[in-house]
Amino acid sequence: MKAINTKFTRQFLSTIGLYQPIRAIYRHFEHRQEVAFYSKLLEPDSLCFDVGANVGKKTFALLEAGMRVVAFEPQPDCIYDLKMKCMDYLSNLIDCECAVGAEVGESTLYINSVHSHSSLKRDWLNEVTVNEIKVPVITLDRAIEDYGRPDYCKIDVEGWEYEVLKGLTQPIPLLSFEYHLSQKEVGKALICLEYLTQFGDLRINLRAQGKSMFTYQDWLTLQEFLRLFPDAYRPLKGYSYGNIFVRIG
Repeated sequence: MKAINTKFTRQFLSTIGLYQPIRAIYRHFEHRQEVAFYSKLLEPDSLCFDVGANVGKKTFALLEAGMRVVAFEPQPDCIYDLKMKCMDYLSNLIDCECAVGAEVGESTLYINSVHSHSSLKRDWLNEVTVNEIKVPVITLDRAIEDYGRPDYCKIDVEGWEYEVLKGLTQPIPLLSFEYHLSQKEVGKALICLEYLTQFGDLRINLRAQGKSMFTYQDWLTLQEFLRLFPDAYRPLKGYSYGNIFVRIG
């Protein structure tokens, strides 16, 4: 998609009527990659938490891969789009219009000009805030109490990952959280990993944004990963952000 995502290329393809068809084909291909990825990663009928579900891209892939999903998303427009996207799988979907954080309560969500970049963290990555709304907040512990312990928990909350993890006092077998290689965000990723060590031995893998598979065939110990992160990934094309996957125990 990057090849067709320059301004000139978009304009040219739009002029000849091909941009939207090519974009649709790419999105379908990307979705099938996600379904295949989760089908290999998880057992059928696994319970998954999608924390920061946005419009349901990951939720939809997990459902199509045969999983049960609890999706947490505080933006009303996004949760509506998520339900529309996943209409054929509603029996395996629970949608929760709320944020997840360190404590149960209420917080301010900063709506950014790009809705997928909205965050409970003000000025995350210097994004432009166009609105602020109050949203309910629950913790992962409360979510587990309500829906059961997930086999997998995906966390993508635009700089709020550590706050989400602070609301967890029990192990989840498999988690993932977003990383960025900016210095400030690297520190956040390291704090998240340190927090998770209280639950047992960690095995780590990396999936850069847009990649169809893990970076490593064999999962790394925490010590092995920390010897590489972040410096070994800075020169690699496409690794400026992505997701760190953590197996616990």
